[in-house]
Amino acid sequence: MTRPFGVTLVAVLVLVAGIFDLLIGAWLMLAPFIDAPSITDLDGTPLGVPTFYLFINGLLSFVLGLMYFWLTKMTFIGSATAYVLINFLAAINIFFGLFRLPYGWGIIILSGLALILVNTRAAKLWFTQTR
Repeated sequence: MTRPFGVTLVAVLVLVAGIFDLLIGAWLMLAPFIDAPSITDLDGTPLGVPTFYLFINGLLSFVLGLMYFWLTKMTFIGSATAYVLINFLAAINIFFGLFRLPYGWGIIILSGLALILVNTRAAKLWFTQTR
C-alpha cells in the first residue's frame, strides 16, 4: 500500500515541530548562561525569569523534539501507535490553543488539519495495515 499524501503531510508537520522544539529547547537551555533572562509582558514590562525555570523548560522542549522525531518515523511506517498519538497530541494542542487566543489560532488550525488528514479513510487504512 502506498502512503497517502495526508499522512506524508502530517509526518512533515510533525518533523517541523520536532526541529522547532529542538531549536527552542537548545536556545532556552543556553539562554540563562548568555544574558540575564527576562520576558516582556503585553504592557511592555520586563519580568525576570529564574534560570532554572528556563533550563528545565528548554530540556523538556528538547526531549519533546526528540519524541517528535520518533513519532515522524512511526508515522512514515504506518504504526497504529502513531495514529493514536497524533490524534491525542492534536486534541491537546487544540485545547491549550484556546487558552492562548488570539495567539493560539495557528496551532489550532494546524492541529485541526492534522486531525482531519489522519482520520481520512485512506490514512486509517495506512495506520491499520499489517505487515
